[in-house]
Amino acid sequence: MWGIDVATLTIILIYTVLALNVVILLSLRINNRSRTRSEQGKTEVRVSRGDGTYIINRRYQLRVPPHKKGGMATIWLAVDLKTGRECIIKTPRRGTRIDNVYLDKLMLEAGYLKKLKHEGIVKYLSDFYYEDEFHLVIEYLHGETLLAASPRAPFPEQQVIAWGRQLLDTLSYLHAAGIVHRDVNPKNIMLCSDGSVKLIDFGTAKNLNNGDEDKASRDPFTQITNKGFDIPELFIGGDIDQRCDLCGLAQTCIYLLTLKQPNEICLDLFKANWPRSYSEAAAVADYLISKGISKRLARCLAQCILFSPDNRFADARAFKAALSSADVYPPKPVEVPSKK
Repeated sequence: MWGIDVATLTIILIYTVLALNVVILLSLRINNRSRTRSEQGKTEVRVSRGDGTYIINRRYQLRVPPHKKGGMATIWLAVDLKTGRECIIKTPRRGTRIDNVYLDKLMLEAGYLKKLKHEGIVKYLSDFYYEDEFHLVIEYLHGETLLAASPRAPFPEQQVIAWGRQLLDTLSYLHAAGIVHRDVNPKNIMLCSDGSVKLIDFGTAKNLNNGDEDKASRDPFTQITNKGFDIPELFIGGDIDQRCDLCGLAQTCIYLLTLKQPNEICLDLFKANWPRSYSEAAAVADYLISKGISKRLARCLAQCILFSPDNRFADARAFKAALSSADVYPPKPVEVPSKK
């Protein structure tokens, strides 16, 4: 009897020691993983609040599902728990054969926004890695895009001019920094609740002063299309400079004044997406005038959407000055160095 009890006790002790060893090894492994993630600046656990939100990076309360899935990024609504303010978090698009490109573009966007400080540009707040994914945090703008805000009737001319002046100031600042947006259209301009307008979505922006930063291997978007709002040199893939943004803004103004896509207007008038000659630009101006738009503004906008950038205004300041001039068409050829 005593021998059986000793054997049983021995077996129990052996299994107990083995179980303790397993627990210790698992604990060490978990601690090592946590330490590694901490050293890399990443949060260990995604904490669910049980209300359709998650806490990420120990600071941001993320709402699920995503607010929007764009062409290059996923947009999330969030709250910064440190400040109590709403914000937007962007993560790169996934599930494609060029996922690395979308990551590169979002990181470039973060770099641009970090440097740009202007009231007409959405504010950069932070960026971080979480669960092996890059996250860009920007301010939440109360309002809606100009495209979403478009009413059933065209906007008043003076309102469009006021927005145009604000955006030209923004573009002047942006271009002075050597950056072109390359995707100025009603979807990428926010009309805020205070009446101001701000540029958003710098996913296709390009730094003209740094060829290495935007080298072709990291920037396959040599052709940028936007149905109804295509810009000649971006659609075809030619040399670009700041005048592509002026064309985008002019097309945006035409849409707000007519609620008709500018490329569609040109196709109806002369079977092409853009005016290639002064006579075709004059036809666009006459069409706008027939819709009740002043001759001054109609000519400004017609000049800015000409096929050749050399026949547009040289820069944002010239465009803005022309809005106060009655004699802006036909345009005077200018020499502006362009970069690819």
